[in-house]
Amino acid sequence: MNTDDANVVDPGSCQLESWVKNSGLGTERWALPGCNFFGDVEITLGGSSQGSKADGSSDWTLIQFKKRWVKLQPGHWGLSTSVGHVDGRGPNHGLPSNSLLYPVRDGYVNVPMSYLSHSGWILHLNAGWIQHHLDQKDRPTWGIGGELPISARSYLIAETYGEAATRARYQIGLRTWIKPQKFQIDTTFGQPYGTGGPQRWISIGIRWLGDTLF
Repeated sequence: MNTDDANVVDPGSCQLESWVKNSGLGTERWALPGCNFFGDVEITLGGSSQGSKADGSSDWTLIQFKKRWVKLQPGHWGLSTSVGHVDGRGPNHGLPSNSLLYPVRDGYVNVPMSYLSHSGWILHLNAGWIQHHLDQKDRPTWGIGGELPISARSYLIAETYGEAATRARYQIGLRTWIKPQKFQIDTTFGQPYGTGGPQRWISIGIRWLGDTLF
C-alpha cells in the first residue's frame, strides 16, 4: 500500500518489502529492505528499476527514516513520522541537464497514523509534504487506507491517496500471510480517478519479517 502504517519493524530486526507494478505505461520493480537499529527508528534503503514505454528505463533509490512515537495496539491509535529522499536517474539518451524528466531529487515528510480495532480491522491515515526538485513545487500529500480481515490469514485492502494539484489514485486488493507475521503476499489493482486504459495497474508484492538479529 502507498498509504503507510504507523508501525515499524521490531527492535533489532529487519524486513524486506518488494513488489512489481505493471501498467500499460511500463513496469516498476522495487526492493526496500529496512532495519530497526535503535530508538524505534526504522531505516530503509532501497531502490527500483523501471521501464517506461514512452521514456525508456530509469533507476531510483530511496532512503527513509521512520520514528515510531506511539505503538499500535488494539483499541488505540499508533503514530509515527517518516522523513525520506527519492532520487531518480534516467536513461543515457542525451537528455539535457534541464530535462523535464530527470534527474529527480525529491524530499518528503509523512505522518502515518493507524487505528487497530478489537475486531481486527485497521484504518490508516497519512498527512505529509513533498518537495519536487525539477519543478520547484512543494505540495501537501495525503492517504487513507484500510485492512479488513476476511479469514485468519487474509485481508481485503483498499486505499486512496494523492498530492495537491494532481489526480488522486486508488487501489484495492488482497493481503495474505503465507506464514503468520513472517511472510506476506499482496495483490492489488488500481488507477487514477477518472482514467483507465494504460494508466490502470496491477501489482504483486511480498513482505518478509526477519527474526531479531542484534
